Amino acid sequence: MGKILIPRLFRLLLTCLILSPVTLLAADATITVTKEQSGRELALKVGDLLLIELPAKGGTGYSWAAAGAFPPYLKLLDQTTRQLTEGRVGGPVMQVWRFKAERPGAGEINMAYFRSWEGVGKAVDHFRLKLHIE
Repeated sequence: MGKILIPRLFRLLLTCLILSPVTLLAADATITVTKEQSGRELALKVGDLLLIELPAKGGTGYSWAAAGAFPPYLKLLDQTTRQLTEGRVGGPVMQVWRFKAERPGAGEINMAYFRSWEGVGKAVDHFRLKLHIE
């Protein structure tokens, strides 16, 4: 009797799962973009997280900053800087921006690598990313 009951219970559970009105939602994606992907186009879905990781040299005065306003359909969640080598003051760092795609739209993110006291006009490097959010 036990051998017959287990397959029947399994079929019953499987049928309940298939016919259940509960929709399983996929988790929003996290997309990481690096300096090497500058100039590319990227498609996102509403709810996706976008991480932009740009390397910098600590202690030089240079840092990455927005070269204009961020598109209104993206929400900047946070910006962080982390050291890439332990115990080296002035060593390489990674600047990271974390955005959330809030609504459909298209546009660009433009970043520049410059010293704040010299201004964006003296930038020594640039990063550009075209976005399409569906």
